[in-house]
Amino acid sequence: MEVIRKIMHAQQLSSIMPIPPQMQNSRVEVTVSPLFETKEPAHAANSMKGYLKQYTNPALIVQEKNAWAAHLKEKYGDF
Repeated sequence: MEVIRKIMHAQQLSSIMPIPPQMQNSRVEVTVSPLFETKEPAHAANSMKGYLKQYTNPALIVQEKNAWAAHLKEKYGDF
């Protein structure tokens, strides 16, 4: 990580940022370094839980247990 350091008079910074009165007539050190921000995910992993519940069909839930085997039998027949 690269950091830039420069010593300058505080009056040069007054147009960029507010300078406290105790620093106004002195030399100051300015340090510039990159800011690394961590981005939060838009939605937490658990936030979608139950989101599709309105589309459930209780009659089909019983068939889910054997759905994969039924699909293979339908696609390939008895092998």
